[in-house]
Amino acid sequence: MLDAAYAWLTGDSTLSGLPLAFLLGALVGAEREWRQSAASLRACVLVSVAAAAFADLMATRVDPHNLGAAFGAIATGVGFLGAGAIMREGANVRGLSTAATIWCVAAIGAQAGAQEALGAVWLTGLVLLVNIVLKPVQRLIHRRRPRHASAEDRALEG
Repeated sequence: MLDAAYAWLTGDSTLSGLPLAFLLGALVGAEREWRQSAASLRACVLVSVAAAAFADLMATRVDPHNLGAAFGAIATGVGFLGAGAIMREGANVRGLSTAATIWCVAAIGAQAGAQEALGAVWLTGLVLLVNIVLKPVQRLIHRRRPRHASAEDRALEG
């Protein structure tokens, strides 16, 4: 029993990507939870771990010639999950960043499950960078962009 646990923890098992997927999904999820996003801590962890489990299953059980379709199935399935986060409010669309984050979390989990730990860590860093650093940049752009004239203003000018 201890030998099996040691093998699992040291990466001598195909399931070693699951703890990494859990940890990285929790990092992204904690940031999303802090910002009170719909992509909560638990949702990010569950998506990441599920993608890792599917990736592990595919990498060990699917014909290598069919791996593209198998990994595409993860992306498609998570795309439907992310679509549920997108809401239309009048002329505005909300939730695109949340949906994209969910998709990225699935990619992080898939990389961890496929034993691509470095790629999973790098992608996690990039997702956190986008969600933390680019948010204030986005606000700055929105505050400084020129206002578009309304149809009423254009009619008065014309």
